[in-house]
Amino acid sequence: MTIVPAAQACEEDLVPLFACEAANGRKFVELCASSPLDAESGSLVYRFGALGADGTESSVELEYPKERAGSLQRFFAATYTHRGIYTQSVRFVSGAFGYTVFTRAKGLRELDAGVEVRDRRTGKSTVIACSERPRFYIFELKDLVPCDDETPVGTACVQ
Repeated sequence: MTIVPAAQACEEDLVPLFACEAANGRKFVELCASSPLDAESGSLVYRFGALGADGTESSVELEYPKERAGSLQRFFAATYTHRGIYTQSVRFVSGAFGYTVFTRAKGLRELDAGVEVRDRRTGKSTVIACSERPRFYIFELKDLVPCDDETPVGTACVQ
């Protein structure tokens, strides 16, 4: 029996660092990284789109960045605890919008995960929540992407 992950947006030469179905299985959210992931040739890509009835990618609505070269420096990653909630996040800015892929937990209890989209002009945010518990291999990004200076605790890095 072959087990196929629900969201499959990463191209064949990339591996998912974060992947989940969202909107009750109608959308996918993924962070895809090159393998091996290193400072010289490594890359990171965010992909969001629609899933077909069979649970595989049917269309990509947003891919960031378009160019893989130097893409690690276009993201900001952090792990931190604020008010008892442990957060793992990867953030990037595209046009007038900021995107933060995240998981949040309190103790051993997973609170939520997904992507927060913030209009940088108005400050209004929308969260697209994962329909399932994602795996987030954020520690693969340690020392490869810049620290995030827009967290509730100030500048935070992947620790």
